[in-house]
Amino acid sequence: MKLSGIRALALTWIGSLLLPLCASASSSNEWRFEVFLDGKPIGFHHFELSTNGDTRELRGEARFRIKLLGFTVYDYSHQNQELWQQDCLQQIEASTENDGKDLFVRGSSSGNQMQLEHNGGNSSLSGCVMTFAYWNPVILAQQQLLNAQTGEYLDIDVQQLGRKTLQLQGRNVPALHYRLSTDENEIELWYSTERDWLALSTITEGGRQLSYRRIVASSPAGSVTGE
Repeated sequence: MKLSGIRALALTWIGSLLLPLCASASSSNEWRFEVFLDGKPIGFHHFELSTNGDTRELRGEARFRIKLLGFTVYDYSHQNQELWQQDCLQQIEASTENDGKDLFVRGSSSGNQMQLEHNGGNSSLSGCVMTFAYWNPVILAQQQLLNAQTGEYLDIDVQQLGRKTLQLQGRNVPALHYRLSTDENEIELWYSTERDWLALSTITEGGRQLSYRRIVASSPAGSVTGE
């Protein structure tokens, strides 16, 4: 079992897909996903958002565990808290245990500068900084996004791939399909016609499919199918 792709993917976006959004982008203040590797469940990724005027606070938690012959061969956990003013990140506090390696990102914004501390040292970013906040479709118009797990500020490219159909909660749901690319990964994203995040899928370095399936209320998770 080749796990390098999973580790690389985690370092690129798992923690980074962590946080706030414009409240008008979704009618929900909670996003709950079951996570699969090649169709087999390996864990969860949950997000909870609270909004007070233009201020938004989001808490995220993820846990993945891969087993082989009864033994855990990969273990990942992540917790993240972010404070946003409209669509601009103001504060971040994130901690990650990535298969035995501890990572952290801490930062706060003052004026037009965000000061960050992370395992790689200190850095400063200018302007309106955003993480890989998939539930906020505003990220699809950005050229760079912050990895909330490593503190890297990554160049991105976004392509609109047209409309697809998702099999979600037992019914066909029309969806808008996008591809978000970095130097290391390509991530497929699906949104409802109301611009609410519905699903995610990517191919790891080892050629395996990692996917997120949205869980709404107490209903079973939906599955994603191409049109």
